[in-house]
Amino acid sequence: MGKRSSGIVMGLADSYIHVPVLAGEIADMIVWNSSGTYVDGTIGGGGHARAIMDRLDESGRLIGLDKDLEAVRVSRARLAGGGTPRVEIMHRDFTELASVLKAERIPRVDGLFLDLGVSSYQIDTPGRGFSFQSEGPLDMRMDRGGALTAADIVNGGSRDEIERIIGEYGEERQARSVANAIVRNRAKSPLTSTTGLAETIRSAVRSRWAVKSCARVFQALRIAVNQELDRLRTALDNLLPLLSGRGRFGVISYHSLEDRMVKRTFETWASDCICPPGLPQCVCRHERVAVMHTRRAVVASREEVTANPRARSARFRMIERLPDDQSER
Repeated sequence: MGKRSSGIVMGLADSYIHVPVLAGEIADMIVWNSSGTYVDGTIGGGGHARAIMDRLDESGRLIGLDKDLEAVRVSRARLAGGGTPRVEIMHRDFTELASVLKAERIPRVDGLFLDLGVSSYQIDTPGRGFSFQSEGPLDMRMDRGGALTAADIVNGGSRDEIERIIGEYGEERQARSVANAIVRNRAKSPLTSTTGLAETIRSAVRSRWAVKSCARVFQALRIAVNQELDRLRTALDNLLPLLSGRGRFGVISYHSLEDRMVKRTFETWASDCICPPGLPQCVCRHERVAVMHTRRAVVASREEVTANPRARSARFRMIERLPDDQSER
């Protein structure tokens, strides 16, 4: 890397501000083998990764993934570059972890962590288009190499599809009114800016609910653009076998759709019976493959929320995989 490129990356690293939520608590829970191999599947600015690295010895190894190339560049500048433990940071999505580990000849890992939120840097960078509170292009792509943008959805989607996205992913009660307003306004001129969409949303809902409705609609579009729930389902369906016996899998979610999916999956993994309630006896023959480490979601303390208000909605859950030959109940 030339001096100019290096300077640009370091400048980006300096400007990439994001306070990791529950970093110390999560690292303490995830790291049980200081010589093990751990994966941060959403490395972002490297805050959680740094906390994990601080708990590893010279034999420990960290692999960091992120689909946002800017985050990869920042975390490489902050974390990589010699020393121990070994750290490798890649521009890959966490749904690709199996192929990453195969290429690295790593059969299983001792811990896996996912932070499903949007970073403060992404929200506060107008050019990324995640925030309705600042002027920017209607983008919302985590991976800027992706084809679909939020503008594509609001200008090209049918009224019914837009209503479905807003209602399902944003849990917005006024989804139909907002969808109607979007279709009506785009007929006059395409909606291409965050503030233009925000004004359209405000015109469709009561003023007292406008801020919350804007937040829900922007959340819904972000989820749709980045296929967030589909990617999470893919991860939950495929990542458990990549953990070693006693390996730990922790997830921070920030809205109820994600948290419900994580909670139900973890409960299924940790249950001996998944039969419908009311059956006189178990017929499912299901055997648990993990134990829950968080019967209730771990949340940020009052002090942390005061210092970092975006931590308020965070919910952390974690399981520990049982060894393949373990049959204890």
